[in-house]
Amino acid sequence: MAKLDLQAQFGYFPGFLLVSFGPENTLSTAQLVKVAPGLDLHNLLCLFELMEEVLTDQLTLAEATVKLDHIQHQSLYPTWLRLVAYGAASSTSAPLFFNGGWIDMALGFFLGVVLAAGVHVSPILTRFTSIFDVLMASVVGFLAAAVAARLPSSCFYALSIGGVVSLLPGYATLVSVLELASGAVASGTLQLATTLVYSLLLGFGLAIGASTHQLLFSSLAIVQSDAMCHALPWYYDFIWVPGFTAANVVILKAPARKYPILLLLAALSHCVHSLCFDHFVAYPHIATVAAAFAVATAAHIHCRIAVTVGFVDMIMGLLFLVPGSVGVSSSLDTFGQVLTSSSKMTETSVILNAGQQGIVFSSHMMVIAVSVSVGLVLATVVLFPVRKLVDALLKTPPPMNGKGRLYKKKDWLGDITF
Repeated sequence: MAKLDLQAQFGYFPGFLLVSFGPENTLSTAQLVKVAPGLDLHNLLCLFELMEEVLTDQLTLAEATVKLDHIQHQSLYPTWLRLVAYGAASSTSAPLFFNGGWIDMALGFFLGVVLAAGVHVSPILTRFTSIFDVLMASVVGFLAAAVAARLPSSCFYALSIGGVVSLLPGYATLVSVLELASGAVASGTLQLATTLVYSLLLGFGLAIGASTHQLLFSSLAIVQSDAMCHALPWYYDFIWVPGFTAANVVILKAPARKYPILLLLAALSHCVHSLCFDHFVAYPHIATVAAAFAVATAAHIHCRIAVTVGFVDMIMGLLFLVPGSVGVSSSLDTFGQVLTSSSKMTETSVILNAGQQGIVFSSHMMVIAVSVSVGLVLATVVLFPVRKLVDALLKTPPPMNGKGRLYKKKDWLGDITF
């Protein structure tokens, strides 16, 4: 804010942004700005480019305001393509992360489209906004149980969790842990509590939907996952990884020109995680830490070579660790455990089972976020002295602006991610 001769402080909390103008130690004017949560990578890139143009005096504030209005109202992908992308993400995630088969892929596409339709209409139906995620998770859980009970060759776990893979709050949980690590206790604690409750409600919704089907159709039993969930050969990952990446490029509204680097880092994340998971069976979380470290290091190297935003490049590789890490995968052994048991299902057992599965699911998501955070922090410890040494050896005087201040384009990987 020194460029604009303003004294201001900013704080982000789930659902709103707190902006305070004036000195920190005196009375100041504070404003609460309501913001919708989510990732829009295209707008993020445009905003950083706009900010750098203002900092380097290429644009005035009036010109930047006009461009900002245009950025806010632009739409990168049509609605129908986003519906297809949600379906493709659920379809490819079934064999890639949850040992699903061909039938699970076809049915997962349908569940993903149902989820996307709910995401699209949720802003219109404001009455159900607060319970939308639980409601959609319950619908997906009910449909997954209905299919698995009537089609023995399908995998219930791949259908249920794969159907809501786009709702997994891995990014939000990761940001909250990183904020706590950086000393932002207030916003980090609030975001962490919000994401943990969200994960609990997501697992609760899946379990209550599946348990409700079991209650209504007690004669139809769901087959154990070990009997029906068989992973496809590993070489099919050469198809699923690009497909899952392309689907998330549309969901996250990333520009198409970013697809090659996003695919490269996603493939790196998947390969490192798979290899480490096979070699460190006794310490499975090492795979997530190693994959996050590799992605952060590769993104840093790329942003030093090309003009890019390191955070945008590495986000896909980190999102691959959310459904693929041991946290979600191990929850397959416990999710729906009561459903496949021989005990009689009652209204009380439906609620108890759903609550238990929600807590388990939430704890696994927390383990994922901590593992990824450790990998990113380790990358910071290794890369920071190397980056400072290289900058000192290759340092050139940055240009002066009209007020005599020094401004240069920053390495956004270090400033934003860590």
